[in-house]
Amino acid sequence: MRYLKAIMLALLFVVSMLFFVQNNAPLSTSIQLEFKLITLNLISVPLPLYLFVLAAFLLGVVFSLGFLLVDRIRLGLELKALRRQYASLEDEALALRTLPLNQPENKPHPGV
Repeated sequence: MRYLKAIMLALLFVVSMLFFVQNNAPLSTSIQLEFKLITLNLISVPLPLYLFVLAAFLLGVVFSLGFLLVDRIRLGLELKALRRQYASLEDEALALRTLPLNQPENKPHPGV
């Protein structure tokens, strides 16, 4: 599985490099962003398109890592609770195992 993951990452890198090399001219065109509010008018410095593509990719990576981190924390807390429950059930089973079977409260009832 580790080798497959490494191969897939290498393939992704090669494909992304091919994309940027083959589309160098269109990705180098400058874009100027504008933000107009009622009295506020902001205009950005002209930036090449590939910076926006790269920023969108990095933003996706950050959001994905954030979601994975939250899920990892949730699963860790769930595992901790389940381990605590397992320990208490194991203690209960151990306590029941040491009870003598010849006591009247431990004998099976005839109607059951």
